[in-house]
Amino acid sequence: MNAPFAGKKKMNVIATDPSLESIEEKVAGGKRLTKEDALALFSMSEPDELERIRHMADQRRAARVGEEVEFASTFYVHPTNLCELSCAMCSFYAKPGWEKAWFLTPAQIEEKIRAYYEKGLTEIHIVGGLWRECTLDYYEELFTRIRSIDSTLHIKALTPVEYDFLAKLHGLSIEEVFTRMMSWGLGSLPGGGAEILVEEIRKKVAYGKISSEEFLAIHKLAHSLGLRSNITMLFDHIESYENIATHLCLVRELQDQTGGFRAFVPLKFGVENNALGKRKNRLISKHVPLVYAVSRLMLDNVDHLKVLWNYVGVDQAVELLRWGGSDLSSTNTEEKVIKMAGGAEIQMDKETMTSLITGAGRMAKLTHSGAN
Repeated sequence: MNAPFAGKKKMNVIATDPSLESIEEKVAGGKRLTKEDALALFSMSEPDELERIRHMADQRRAARVGEEVEFASTFYVHPTNLCELSCAMCSFYAKPGWEKAWFLTPAQIEEKIRAYYEKGLTEIHIVGGLWRECTLDYYEELFTRIRSIDSTLHIKALTPVEYDFLAKLHGLSIEEVFTRMMSWGLGSLPGGGAEILVEEIRKKVAYGKISSEEFLAIHKLAHSLGLRSNITMLFDHIESYENIATHLCLVRELQDQTGGFRAFVPLKFGVENNALGKRKNRLISKHVPLVYAVSRLMLDNVDHLKVLWNYVGVDQAVELLRWGGSDLSSTNTEEKVIKMAGGAEIQMDKETMTSLITGAGRMAKLTHSGAN
């Protein structure tokens, strides 16, 4: 005789962290998540839990910015990779005499931009090493030459680390540096140089850079002058999830004060050709989609969460649009920072970018990342 209920399949019930339900209630009610909530989310790993987190992030994205996925047609300008610093996480920097070193004059850069201009550029993104030949006179000439090509091209230029360097180089206030560069055509700031806004980690991966407090203060100053900016986070190296949560809270706090951040940009660490990447036993792998989802849920006051396909690969970039991502990185002509660290080497154009976005069921919108 068979035992009662013999042959009936046992239900596979996944026990979830009870804090997930309370977080879902908070998100549904429009309440702000805490750092403890972020850490709880980062601790979850069951497929059911991850899918619920993904769904929350996707819903938050849809409510915040809708179904459009913005991207820019960007020409990257790296005036030089010569740099006074030697950051452990950097594959870009060079010293005089190194085979990989370069220095471009404003005239050489103008020639490069003109060669690509007919492809429909919308913005010029300028970042480089900290080098004494890249003075304010250098940037005045460079910006003037760019505007002579097309006065509507958006100039997104230099990180807070570079503005601090220029101010010290010329004995000026950072505000005066901003004021001069705005008069020459500066439109917004990229988000680079944030790394992790926790001094213990920052000093290990980017020794010699300005502090987290100084970095955020320069963004705050830029916002007060009417400049919008992006802000990044370099992850997947030696930082912990708690460090990531701290970084997110600091970004959110400044955004509460200024409203000046247009986009948050997680940057997955590239391990090739840098000192930190060689110490693979020290690196702590993260769940990349989870980092994006928690960033979207924590940053309830930042509209755009940008996914950089050349940092994570095209396939994962498209998938991350389901985890709270709202923008895709630009066409990235002449980008070198992540390429030198082992990033994807793909020639991306507007047509391919549009196809990727529409294929993901979203609407593509060509813009520039300093817009709005």
